[in-house]
Amino acid sequence: MQIGRFFSSGVIAGAALAGFFAVALAATVIEERQEVMESNGDAMKPLAAIAKNEAPFDAAVVRESGETIAAGLTKAKDLFPEGSGEGDTRAKPEIWADKDDFNEHLEATIAAAQKLAAVTEQADFLPALGELGNGCKGCHDKYQRPKD
Repeated sequence: MQIGRFFSSGVIAGAALAGFFAVALAATVIEERQEVMESNGDAMKPLAAIAKNEAPFDAAVVRESGETIAAGLTKAKDLFPEGSGEGDTRAKPEIWADKDDFNEHLEATIAAAQKLAAVTEQADFLPALGELGNGCKGCHDKYQRPKD
């Protein structure tokens, strides 16, 4: 009888501990993806300044920003595991309901960021930035909750 109680208690404690770690892991992943997206937003700022003629076209700035965004989005591919849609996140459940579509949006936006990073001529800048912006907007519109 004592062994049965010990085993039952151990199973319950193990399940509780596993649940705790799952919640902690989800919180860490959420924080990580928020940091990645904030970094991408920061990388967009110099591009926006160029687009608004607040800064001169600079291929090195465009390359660096595009590479930063592409790297961030590539990292983000691993930051939406099952179970990370609850908590302090703006991610919509649609991400996990249609993961293939989400991943296609992400891949297309990574390709757009890489294309932007390769821009060396000012004439090619706005079309490439527009493609990246459309990729970001499309994903945000479909898969991100608005700010409160």
